[in-house]
Amino acid sequence: MSTVAISCCDNYELEKVNIATKRCLSLIGNIETLVKPGMKVLLKLNLLSASLGPEMAVNTHPTVIRALVDIFQNDYECEVYIGDSCGSLRTGSTDKAFRVTQIDKIAKDTGAIIVNFDKDETIDIINNNGAILKYFKIAKTVKSTDVVVSVPKLKTHGLTRYTGAIKNMFGSIPANGKKNVHLQAPKARLMAQALVDVYEAVQPHITIMDAIIGMEGNGPNAGDPRKVGLIIASNDGVALDAVASTIIGFDPIKVPIIKYAYERELGTADINNINIVGEEINKITVADFKKPSSSAQDFASKYIPDFLLAKMFDNSCTSVSSVYEPNCTRCYECIRNCPSGAMSAPNGKVLVDEDKCIGCFCCDEVCNYKAIVMKRSFLGRTFLKMAELLGVERLQ
Repeated sequence: MSTVAISCCDNYELEKVNIATKRCLSLIGNIETLVKPGMKVLLKLNLLSASLGPEMAVNTHPTVIRALVDIFQNDYECEVYIGDSCGSLRTGSTDKAFRVTQIDKIAKDTGAIIVNFDKDETIDIINNNGAILKYFKIAKTVKSTDVVVSVPKLKTHGLTRYTGAIKNMFGSIPANGKKNVHLQAPKARLMAQALVDVYEAVQPHITIMDAIIGMEGNGPNAGDPRKVGLIIASNDGVALDAVASTIIGFDPIKVPIIKYAYERELGTADINNINIVGEEINKITVADFKKPSSSAQDFASKYIPDFLLAKMFDNSCTSVSSVYEPNCTRCYECIRNCPSGAMSAPNGKVLVDEDKCIGCFCCDEVCNYKAIVMKRSFLGRTFLKMAELLGVERLQ
C-alpha cells in the first residue's frame, strides 16, 4: 500500500518548512534505504514562470528548495543538483527563472549545482507502450543522478484541471520539446495521456509537494494564490496527486491525468487504498477551493457516460485563445510559445487564428498579465453555467 505523508506548515519560515519536510520524509519510512551518503540527488522543480516572484504561487517556493538542499546535504551527505526547464521558450528563460525564484542564491550559499535542462545534454526515451509519445528527449541529468526528488507546486490547471506530481515531470523535456508534445496531443485527454507517457519514463523516487500556498482558479499561471498550509510527500506520485487533489475538492478519478496513470498501474488513485499519515485528510480539506472553468466537465460527467463525454468535449467543448487587449503588454511570450503558429502580431497587436488554434493553453501558461482568455464553445459554456447556477463547483 502506498503511503502519503502530510504535515501542516502555515508559512514559509525556513525552520517551519524544514521541520514539516523532515516529518514527511520520516513518515514515508524508507528514505534511509533509498538515499545513501555520497549519492547525487536531483531536485526537479516546477519553474513555469521566468518573471513572477515567489509570492505569486506560480513556481516552487525557494524556501522549500532551501529546506530540501539542507536536508539532503546535511542529514544524508548527498551532492545536490537543482534542475528544470522553464515553461517559457524565450531564450534565457530558465536561467532567468532560477534568478527570479532566488534559486541562484541558494546554490551560491549551499554549493548545490544548478542544472538548466535547456542546456543539458539530452538522452532519447523510446517507449513503444506509450499512448501518445513513442519517442521524446529528456535532460540527461534526470537519468544520470542517483535519486530524483520531484518538487511540484499544488495548483489548478486550465487544460488538465489539476497539476502536481505527475505533470511536474513534463519539465524533464527541454525547451522546444514540450511544444512538440502539444502538437502531438492537441486535445485535453490526449495531453493527459502524453503527460502520463512522460511520467512513466521518468518516475521520481520521491515527490515532495509545496502546498503551503497553492494556486486556485484558472491556474497554472493566471489563478490566485490560496493558502493550503501543507507539505505533502510520497514515493508514489500518483497517490500523492490523488490525496492532494482530494484535499482541494477534486474526485481524483475524474482528473484524466490521475485516472490514466492509475489505469497504467503507475501508482494508486484509490484513496481507500492509500496509507495517509501525519494529518487526517478530513480535517485539512479546502472545501471552497476555486476550480478552473474547465471543471465544467466534472459536472457534466455526473450525467453523461464517459465514452460520450470524451467525444463531446474533444469535439464540442474545447477552447480557443483570445487576447484581452487592455492587459496585453505586447511581450509576445504567447507567440513564442504557440506550438501551432496560431498567434501573430502583424501590426504589433496580438491576433489569434482560431482555425489554427488547438486549445493547448500554452499561451495561457506563459502569460504573466492575465491577457489570455480561453473562449469556450457554446456547449462548454452551457455546462459551465449550469455548474455555477447549481452551485456544484466553485468555478472561476
